[in-house]
Amino acid sequence: MWRWDRWGTVDYDGPAVGQAQVIRRLSGSMARGAALVGVATSLVCVAVAAVVMGTPGVYGAAFAGVVATGSALLTPVLMLRTTELDPAAVMLASFVGLATKAIILLIVLFTLGNDSGLHRMSLAVTLLVVFVATTAAEAWAGHKIKILIGSDPASPSA
Repeated sequence: MWRWDRWGTVDYDGPAVGQAQVIRRLSGSMARGAALVGVATSLVCVAVAAVVMGTPGVYGAAFAGVVATGSALLTPVLMLRTTELDPAAVMLASFVGLATKAIILLIVLFTLGNDSGLHRMSLAVTLLVVFVATTAAEAWAGHKIKILIGSDPASPSA
């Protein structure tokens, strides 16, 4: 049985046992946390951009919010795809997800930053703020997962 906590991560009853179960719980919790925090942060950035810069600011912030929140889901997906591999492969997938997310955001900023319909500063600030917020949400989700190192306490050999 699981329940939602106030941060949007899942707290399962009992600890996760085994690497595959740990990675599934971790990637699910990271994805939920990043999506919820990304959407909330994006909405705040869009509201601020609307007040400060008007329509071009709204378009820039909204586009940046969608791209940054979507790219934040890359790390949990890569981790989920590597559940059956060695722990080193999971760590590599996590790092590759973070690096790819940063590269995607830089490409978006430099290719669309000069678009006349998007306010460059709204785009840049929203990309940065959502990137930091979703990365922090993923780290918080990793901190919340209960991981059992050793044998299952419910097994007869324990």
